Amino acid sequence: MLAGFLTGQDYCASGILRCTTNFGLAQEYMLIPISPSDFLETYWQRRPLFMPGAIKNVMPALSPDELAWLATLPDVESRLVFTDRVGDKLSYRLLHGPFAESDLQSLAEKDWTLLVQDVDKHLPDFRDWFAQVNFIPDWRIDDLMISFAAPGGSVGPHQDNYDVFLCQGDGQRDWLVGSPDSMQPDEASTELSLLLPFAATESYKAAPGDVLYLPPGVPHWGVASDFCTTYSIGFRAPTKSELIAGAGRVLRQHEEPELACGNDEFYKDPDLQAAEADGGQLSPMTIERVREQKLLETSLGDDEIALVFGSVVTDPKAWLMPEPAEKSWLENILPGNVDVSVHGMARIAWYEGDSSRFFFANGLATAVPPACIDFIRQLCAARVVNSSAIRDLCAAEDGREFMDWLCAQGIFDADHDAE
Repeated sequence: MLAGFLTGQDYCASGILRCTTNFGLAQEYMLIPISPSDFLETYWQRRPLFMPGAIKNVMPALSPDELAWLATLPDVESRLVFTDRVGDKLSYRLLHGPFAESDLQSLAEKDWTLLVQDVDKHLPDFRDWFAQVNFIPDWRIDDLMISFAAPGGSVGPHQDNYDVFLCQGDGQRDWLVGSPDSMQPDEASTELSLLLPFAATESYKAAPGDVLYLPPGVPHWGVASDFCTTYSIGFRAPTKSELIAGAGRVLRQHEEPELACGNDEFYKDPDLQAAEADGGQLSPMTIERVREQKLLETSLGDDEIALVFGSVVTDPKAWLMPEPAEKSWLENILPGNVDVSVHGMARIAWYEGDSSRFFFANGLATAVPPACIDFIRQLCAARVVNSSAIRDLCAAEDGREFMDWLCAQGIFDADHDAE
């Protein structure tokens, strides 16, 4: 099935992987058939929603061979999940990548799923998927995971601690959705944290273009009915323990989280408003939720909460940390007229309080000089700026120092924009 997967190298350059096929994006389409405000008020973090034909064009798309090629790379997080059958009893077996070419070429014709995380970090064009959920703050988005399954392939019954849009590409997948009240953990599945089979309250057959939204904590079970591809837009929600650890790192505050029976508390925003989706901004409502949910010490001020929260939600996985731009890169682009892209692996956000402004980049924070606020708004909203805007920034008061800090954090795709 995957014998020709190495053709994926034709689509990607060395260094940061970049998809060069011109897929385009139908910007007018979103993943929801109702208004963003209706979706947020009725479904977001509340109840599932199945949306037949929500995607008019599945793009950008990745072939099974290209996905398999990514799974051979050492800096790409990939997994294989096998469905083992003994009579009517099912069990699931997990292998972690990177995988050898021979292993992928020898896969059977059924009962396995290949999953690749963070495709958007390795193939920046795949961030176009996120434009279809632009009514949700982009700092909330974790990654685009792509999975390819053979008939019978599944990762088993489970529940996630985050929101997800499951977008069906090629092929079909059967979904069972249950009630959080009826789920029971499968104590035997230590690697995958699965649930025991549950009584479904809803069932769907997802065909190409269909989308299933699931809020956190909802048990679900997807099984491929034929060879199929699923694009999963997953969202991050920091936990209380992550935020307390972040306070120790950012504010040098030391507090032990009170966790009952090993359970952690996740940030929640069921009252999220579409107006909060403002190009990477941490809204004042976000900071207020952290305070109300007591995820950090309540004596902290809004600016301190924002510093911790912004640093945590932009902190990348260690193997996805971009390299700093060389000083010569900045000097080379300043005289020209080129568009400069934010690095595909860079996580960025910004916050504006009553008397303070912060910019967050890959887990670190810095104050934003007054003359630089428009620049960071544009940078976060579009993830691309022209070198003329960088020239203006460097000429502004404290602008050159701010730009040097951005370069040191690996914000820009220097390998490609310096050409």
